[in-house]
Amino acid sequence: MILSLLCFIGFVVGFPKEDEVDGSTWSKFKIPFSGKMYSGYLPIDDAGKKQFHYFAFPAFSLAGPLQATFPLVLWLNGGPGCSSLYGAMVENGPFTVELGTNNFKQNLFTWLNFANMFYLESPAGVGFSFGNTTTDDKSTAKDNLKAVLEFFKKFPEYKSIDFYIAGESWAGIYIPTLANEIIDYNSNAAPGDRIRLKGLMIGNGCTDPTECTDLGFNFPVHFYKFLHNHGFISEKLNDKIEQMTSYCHMKAYPECMEIYGEVMEQINGDDDYYFNPYNVYGKCYQLPFYNENGQLIKGKRFKLHPMKEGVVGQVNECSESEALFLYLNNAAFRKALHIREDAGYWNDCSNIDYNKDPGATYHLYPKLLKNGIRILKFSGDVDAIVPITGTLYWIDKLQKELNLPTIEEWRPWYKPGEKGTEPQNAGNVWEIDGLTFVSVRNAGHMVPMDQPEAASIMASHFIFEMPLPSDIL
Repeated sequence: MILSLLCFIGFVVGFPKEDEVDGSTWSKFKIPFSGKMYSGYLPIDDAGKKQFHYFAFPAFSLAGPLQATFPLVLWLNGGPGCSSLYGAMVENGPFTVELGTNNFKQNLFTWLNFANMFYLESPAGVGFSFGNTTTDDKSTAKDNLKAVLEFFKKFPEYKSIDFYIAGESWAGIYIPTLANEIIDYNSNAAPGDRIRLKGLMIGNGCTDPTECTDLGFNFPVHFYKFLHNHGFISEKLNDKIEQMTSYCHMKAYPECMEIYGEVMEQINGDDDYYFNPYNVYGKCYQLPFYNENGQLIKGKRFKLHPMKEGVVGQVNECSESEALFLYLNNAAFRKALHIREDAGYWNDCSNIDYNKDPGATYHLYPKLLKNGIRILKFSGDVDAIVPITGTLYWIDKLQKELNLPTIEEWRPWYKPGEKGTEPQNAGNVWEIDGLTFVSVRNAGHMVPMDQPEAASIMASHFIFEMPLPSDIL
């Protein structure tokens, strides 16, 4: 689908002109896009000392009135401390990075084909957002609710359509906590002011205390199980891990933490070799590139301990974010996006003072399900950061604890093959009451980047409550 031929329709007349990005920006910077985009700030406190930066793209369609039936999807990346502009410009926005280059290409599988997209840089201190950078799960959820309410003030037409929250990684914390805030807000709001929250879409998301908490990191049992399943560690080392699991579970004993070093030695060996934890069958490489002042941008090696902070001014060699650094730190491009002149250097993941709740978000799921919030949990099956093994562990636990019936047994689902007539296995789907689990084959931590077509099929089918393809499409 060629973006320049798409008809952008709907409510855009009432959208904030001051935040609309000049249409000439795209050709000037050789970005293949000709639609509407909005970029600006949302005040989080009354004094304006804390403001969150956002991107917004109205949905497009060839069918005119269809846009009014498309929902609004808020996308949040993780970290904590990573920018959602990564999602907008690398994953499911209207254009995306051509992997291995610093160029952009059209994203034929953008989620704008079925949704209005809203990307939020949260919490304060992330990307172009600013304010007090000392935060935690609860305060971030309250700030995110404030951002959503301020967004609806700028885009009042969106208040009347269905609202979904989507994201990946630490968004497994951001999304349920924000949904919890929305449920509480709606319980006290007038009917016309309520947020029409319908569902959550969480990819490779931190959820259970055994996954992304500080104690969970000390002996990351799901990570070890994933590595053994994929043949990265020896049977001898796996036997040792299994023997120590009961003793080391959620403990900070030195002998338990030492296992991690043995595991990484078997994976990485010499430090000169790379291992891509975002996609264990992917590559880590660094394009030599320069900023607008001709300065070489250094690369940083990813040292696997999941969810650690980025280094300002350096590019993660496994993240495909080189082009974002070039564009989002270009003065002219920033001006076109209405970025404040005093905004600092844009980094994909920022160093923020963030306190994690050791309970994670597993405890919120009974409340979310009780309030009728539909939940999609999806896992790229080659992600080692928040591996599929951990997600299946806690979903199984949740089903047993809440006695949730199985709606659909585990089965494969399909996407079109390269020849169009040969459907290919895209992963598996399993549904329990209120929650659907989907695995995405050959996708890593960033599912829409690795498997854009499968991600688009998955998300659109969830939104429109259609079963994933079980045969020829």
